[in-house]
Amino acid sequence: MFYHFKEKENTIASFEKLTQQKYGFSYFYLDKKNNQLSADFTMFFNAFLGDSNSPVAYQMLEGLQKGKNYTWNFQWNKKLSSLLNLSLNYFGRKSENTSTIHTGMVQLKADF
Repeated sequence: MFYHFKEKENTIASFEKLTQQKYGFSYFYLDKKNNQLSADFTMFFNAFLGDSNSPVAYQMLEGLQKGKNYTWNFQWNKKLSSLLNLSLNYFGRKSENTSTIHTGMVQLKADF
């Protein structure tokens, strides 16, 4: 589990200010059969002053929105043989006023 507190301020023009609290947890598991599982869930509480639709706001908010934001990630890796590795990844994110965004990826990698 983790908690992180961050403050950012636009020092050039002093128009934007961000106070961010981040809560979350991470999990990692590795078994004897070369299966690897990792998962994390993070909640962001962004108090932002300024125009939230500007490039400066996008940079300060790190792509998130003001208010409550949630992100989660699940990853599974399996070593199929001495040459082949299989990875399954799922990423999700949700902000207060937007729809949930889901992203998935499958990768088969050959090392030779």
